[in-house]
Amino acid sequence: MRRLFVVLLLLALAGSMIILKQMRIGRVEATYKSCFASQSVLEGAIEMYFDDHKELEKNADSVNELINTRMDELIQGKYLREGLQDQVQGYFHELPIPKDALPVCHITAVASGTDYTLECSLHGRIDSPRPLADLLKIANLDSSGNYAAPR
Repeated sequence: MRRLFVVLLLLALAGSMIILKQMRIGRVEATYKSCFASQSVLEGAIEMYFDDHKELEKNADSVNELINTRMDELIQGKYLREGLQDQVQGYFHELPIPKDALPVCHITAVASGTDYTLECSLHGRIDSPRPLADLLKIANLDSSGNYAAPR
């Protein structure tokens, strides 16, 4: 009877570890959705801003200047409710990562032919996301979603 209890306890422990791993990896995957939603909102705000300011040339450099040094113009002009640059996205707050080591999304405009595309330093572009394994490495998480301090 005691052996059966120990076996059941070990099975429950192993099952809970698998579930915990899947929850953590799921939370990392959810940050993609949060970041890509922010990129879409920011792209819409940028388009409206340049529609209202036709005197400004819209290219990757001017968009980077706008989102990196003049984000407050987008907020004050009611194009955005809040700044979307250098934020911790989604569920990174809920992972076992020290608060001073939380990864942040830094969005930049990258020249794409005659236009630009937005790209996050962590998650990549909406049409070309960074592989999950690479994101885990950047965030200093192992394959189970546990924090692995950089050496």
